[in-house]
Amino acid sequence: MIYDMAALKRKVLSMYPFFGSIAADVECWETDEIETIKSKGADIFYNPRYIAGLSDNDQMFLLSHELCHIALDHASRGKGKDPVIWHTAADAVINQMLKRDGLSIIRGGVDYPEAIDYDTEQYYEILLREKLEIELLGGQLEGEENPAGSEGGGDQDAPEKDDDDDQNSETDQQLIQGDEKKRDEDDPDDEEDLVEGVKSAAGNAVRRDTRAVSEIGTAPPMIDWRILLRDTVNRGLDWSYANAVIEDDGIVRPVLEEIAVPETEIVLDTSWSVDEALLRSFLRECKNILQFSRLKVGCFDTEFYGFQDIRTENDIEEMVFEGGGGTDFNTAVNAFTLRVDNRIILTDGEGPEPDNYLDAIWVTYGDNVIEPAGGTVIHIEMSAENKK
Repeated sequence: MIYDMAALKRKVLSMYPFFGSIAADVECWETDEIETIKSKGADIFYNPRYIAGLSDNDQMFLLSHELCHIALDHASRGKGKDPVIWHTAADAVINQMLKRDGLSIIRGGVDYPEAIDYDTEQYYEILLREKLEIELLGGQLEGEENPAGSEGGGDQDAPEKDDDDDQNSETDQQLIQGDEKKRDEDDPDDEEDLVEGVKSAAGNAVRRDTRAVSEIGTAPPMIDWRILLRDTVNRGLDWSYANAVIEDDGIVRPVLEEIAVPETEIVLDTSWSVDEALLRSFLRECKNILQFSRLKVGCFDTEFYGFQDIRTENDIEEMVFEGGGGTDFNTAVNAFTLRVDNRIILTDGEGPEPDNYLDAIWVTYGDNVIEPAGGTVIHIEMSAENKK
């Protein structure tokens, strides 16, 4: 396939007028010294044979990708940071922006869907923390396998250790399920004893059941979130019609601009004491919060089961919840990312209070009283209407 870099550049600018002033100063240079394409300063270098072998979409994607690196000044913003993690974070954020605009990510490109909700600094912190956790896990496991402290595979061993750990967790779960099955066969009346055993172990029991909540519906907000939610400290690129361009064909095209985007993370208590009616109340409040902020929602009992991106009410309707064990509020405290604007915990308040400080909004439903260190506690009485 032949290519025309000048024509390709014009095509990208017609799709992204935001790049106009930036692309005017960008020079594109052919070179055989690199295998693909890269940006350096205000220049883009590319291997002509590589570009010629790509589809129209891939050519558009790669040039747009490199222009984004230049426009967002990723080179200077990444100084002092781990270069591999920073480059991955920058690629992840850019690729999701381009994917949202209809370009397919080139095969082998970084594709982390959750990156769309972060700027590069935020996503860098997430990836850095994950790397440190993997290194810590690798070190702990190596210490177990090498009591004498002999040196081993280091970072290169970490992924294999993580895989082993996942397999062990799956095996443990199978053993637990097998034990419960055997218990039921020996004495069918033991089901009540099993539930009581979980209750007595609140705070450290693990069940990891999955469940869905049907007919969530809507309800008036229990809290005036417009007042309570903080204004965003995060900014990101997004398409805006505030300064839209009217093209010759009469089509109004949005402009890529840096705008303030509020971000909220919510962790839901899904421990054994939270029934479907209470979960339904949690989710109705999540719908109310969604009107004022970007939203991520995750579940916890004694473990945190990860955040899910919530963009529409339908995403809430289709959520699947994990949990059913004891309650560990320290798990909830540690679940939040570093630079999110608003942190909210929805819970029945049943469980030991957390040890760690967290600047968050604790919303408790029911009769239990909780006094965590830091943040704001809002108590909601559960009326008969709330329990439907």
